[in-house]
Amino acid sequence: MSRLFIVLLFLCNSLFAQNIEFKGKLLDKENNSPVVYANISFLDSEKGISTTEEGTFSMYIQEKALNSKVHISCLNYKDTIVYAKFLLNKVFFLSPKAEILDEVVIQKRLEKSVVLDPVKRGIISMHSSGLRMVAKYFPNTKKNKCCKYLRKVTIEFPRRSNKKSKFRFRIFDVDKKTGKPKSDLLLKNIPVTIDENQTQVELDITDHDIEMPEQGFFVAFEKLFIPFNKYGKDKNKPEEEGFYSPIIGVTKSKVFRKYSRNFVYVKGKWMELPFTKKGRLRGYVPAISVTLSN
Repeated sequence: MSRLFIVLLFLCNSLFAQNIEFKGKLLDKENNSPVVYANISFLDSEKGISTTEEGTFSMYIQEKALNSKVHISCLNYKDTIVYAKFLLNKVFFLSPKAEILDEVVIQKRLEKSVVLDPVKRGIISMHSSGLRMVAKYFPNTKKNKCCKYLRKVTIEFPRRSNKKSKFRFRIFDVDKKTGKPKSDLLLKNIPVTIDENQTQVELDITDHDIEMPEQGFFVAFEKLFIPFNKYGKDKNKPEEEGFYSPIIGVTKSKVFRKYSRNFVYVKGKWMELPFTKKGRLRGYVPAISVTLSN
């Protein structure tokens, strides 16, 4: 047996041995209920996974990644950063946020409404392996002076790109210092299921009485890295990463051009989407529109 073959065999065995199943479970610290669709993101790479309806998660990583920090993010829970090794084969408890809701004043409605940034152009796919959320900013301007309550969110998807899958949408206010998404305005966890090749979802949130803040708000599409959404993977090779559906669409928009409108959530933080500032995708935004009323 040649020395080269022995070296290659040793390297292959070493690499295979380094891959381990990173799995565990997240529970609510107060009531022991599963934390559903939490995103677990490695801060030194684009790897990540989401919890299932049972609060469990499972993915394959290199053993050395256990010494990396992960960021755990979920609607209505405090953001948490821990070393991955503290989640391995364990039950980890997340602390819920103590949200104080503003008083809702019911007024007579005059049935006025306005649609902000309706999608009118062609939609193309936005692919990204490390994408957790993509958020689109809607400023508070004279255009919506008549209407301040968020009634409907419409999300468009590219044709023939998605299998039947689930995602979550979130609504954030604006950080006055950074201009980035900050706190959740929609406090209910609302997962959405789309059918194969479905191109539009309309989400009625009238009952949540979300008022347009002075600085405007963000609507975010959140991808869920759960087995239900996975495709393009050999079932006999569970260590393969595969891909996750659905794929969000982006479209050309000329409104609100003076604002920074596109932000993505990767590696545990928000950052402005760079490739829509110049080049072929300049002026593109997520294919999301909102309807406001009085």
